[in-house]
Amino acid sequence: MMTLSAASDSSPFDVPLCVDLDGTLTRTDTLFEAVRTLVRKRPWSIARLPFWLLGGKAAFKRKLAARVRVDPFELPYNAGLLELLWAERRRGRAIWLVTAADRRIADAVAAHVGLFDGVLASDGARNLKGAEKLAALRKRFPAGFDYAGNSRADLVIWRGARRAIVVNARRGLIRAARAQGRVSHVIR
Repeated sequence: MMTLSAASDSSPFDVPLCVDLDGTLTRTDTLFEAVRTLVRKRPWSIARLPFWLLGGKAAFKRKLAARVRVDPFELPYNAGLLELLWAERRRGRAIWLVTAADRRIADAVAAHVGLFDGVLASDGARNLKGAEKLAALRKRFPAGFDYAGNSRADLVIWRGARRAIVVNARRGLIRAARAQGRVSHVIR
């Protein structure tokens, strides 16, 4: 396991920039968008939602993603973050979408945006959030990574990241992120 001080000595391009989806890359939550789409297009399916949840959150997301399509073209993207990501891409940096959203939704968003080198996402069995996401990032990127996120669940990931990019966050979360790690950017 790499320490934060050792990771901070590396060049910005030695490690990938990993980006969360919900509330970070987009200003919405794709799970909410999927439920909203299901209610609009298949209202009779609402009664199934509690039963789907019995299998866990990752299974719930998978069942929902199998039944509705969240159109990535209609999602509200964070223009400031996209500007930073495209600048990093032009410099040759690897950029990954890393999300607790279901893989089907994440792949569709990644294809639409067109700048990601790869995707790590929930897979129906594992909900890639918080400590689960950090474990997946450490396994995939043992030399380290930078991480852009927006929620309290991301604090554990920022602790393990070389640099933190805080997006769409309230002041308290920004302070907490700064107190525990190296915040390179704050994007509204």
